[in-house]
Amino acid sequence: MSDQRPPCDPQVVSPAPSPALAVSPPQPDDLPARGGADSAGRTGHRKASRTARRTAPRATRRLARGLGLATLALLLAACQPGEGQGGQGDAADGAGSAPAPRVEVVQAVRQPVSNWYRYTTRLEAPERVTLRPRVTGQVAEILFEEGSLVEQGQPLVRLDLAPFEARVRELEAGLARGRAELARANGEANRANQLVGRNLMAREEAEARRASAQAQNAEVASLQAQLDSARLDLAHAEVSAPISGRVSRADLTVGNVVSAGQSVLTTIVSTDQVDAYFDIDERSWNRDFAEITADQGWPVELQLAGQDDFAYLGELDFIDNRVDEATGTLRVRARFDAGHPSLRPGAFARVRIAAARHRDGVLVPDRAIGTDLDANFVLVADEQGKLAYRKVTTGARFGAWREISEGLEGGESVVAAGPSKFGPGMAISPALVDGPDRAPLEQLRERTRRLAERLDAKHLDQEPART
Repeated sequence: MSDQRPPCDPQVVSPAPSPALAVSPPQPDDLPARGGADSAGRTGHRKASRTARRTAPRATRRLARGLGLATLALLLAACQPGEGQGGQGDAADGAGSAPAPRVEVVQAVRQPVSNWYRYTTRLEAPERVTLRPRVTGQVAEILFEEGSLVEQGQPLVRLDLAPFEARVRELEAGLARGRAELARANGEANRANQLVGRNLMAREEAEARRASAQAQNAEVASLQAQLDSARLDLAHAEVSAPISGRVSRADLTVGNVVSAGQSVLTTIVSTDQVDAYFDIDERSWNRDFAEITADQGWPVELQLAGQDDFAYLGELDFIDNRVDEATGTLRVRARFDAGHPSLRPGAFARVRIAAARHRDGVLVPDRAIGTDLDANFVLVADEQGKLAYRKVTTGARFGAWREISEGLEGGESVVAAGPSKFGPGMAISPALVDGPDRAPLEQLRERTRRLAERLDAKHLDQEPART
């Protein structure tokens, strides 16, 4: 026979009144015979009957209520597992209890960690020239191809040379005339000196001739200076590249008249390197960068807009000498070799720079961290599969992983996601999983390794040679 008992429903149990306790109304045989002598007896009997009728229902109700409660208690007791039956009730409980839930856990990862800061910037060329003419004239010829690379000293724009050449010839003629006049004046001054020595000429006349010769000499010097200036203007009529780099478009076309020092012909930017200026807030600088110097060659990584990776590596080569009082930031500069054509001045970019020190850190999936009213926590699973509440202090985020700076050790197993769904002391069946994508951890490990190698190489390069 099955030990299974039928389900009990106490609500449908209603105890029947006991026949022995039912009160019957007075029967005719119980009534006394009629007669005048018995009137007093009949009167007393009627009073007793009325009293019995009033008392009997109350007693019946009390007894029925008591019996009903007793019966209900017996039925409820019958629904409970039996005791003293060879442990059959306990066995039934054990068979019906639910197993521990299967919960995914992940092991906390310990690896080298360094804080990396990101900033936005615009690339700038170390050298940038806005090309303007040094003389006024008319554009006669454009000698460069727009957007091409040019070399220092290469002619780019030529103005109409005729006016400048004419001016040079005019001054050359004037200078020749002035030199002839100077020779004549010098001869007269020499003869005057001889005549004065023999008292054949007044001293005043001789001094006048010497003054005339000196004035003519000054005139010749002035003409020579004008000629030199005219020749310089003639040379400046052909505008050449002052630096090597990439030239922009021509802002003026042939036939336009340009003014000295005002009209823009084109621009040239250097192409061998690019600079990235960015501002670091003074709190971050004092905490993580104060040990860095401009001549240390501290590595900086760069990412262009639309790219996924920080593919370009440069060095910090400038640190400003003061903190900006208005913004509370310190301006620094990183320089990158512009071997790739995408590294163009004016391009939007992001830079990433590591803090001065790296450390061993503990990382867990960000989803494994829960939030209380005033703290973050994780649920740690012990070897018996029991969960324990652990308050933690969080740090930087790396992809889907978060650093735990305090409260957790590497290798401990934590609930992988949704810790708020479980509670401390809960027994689980842990299922170890890898957790989120670990590529950010590998990238962090590789960046930290490259940083250490680069700094070691820099240190070796800067060490004096040992004899």
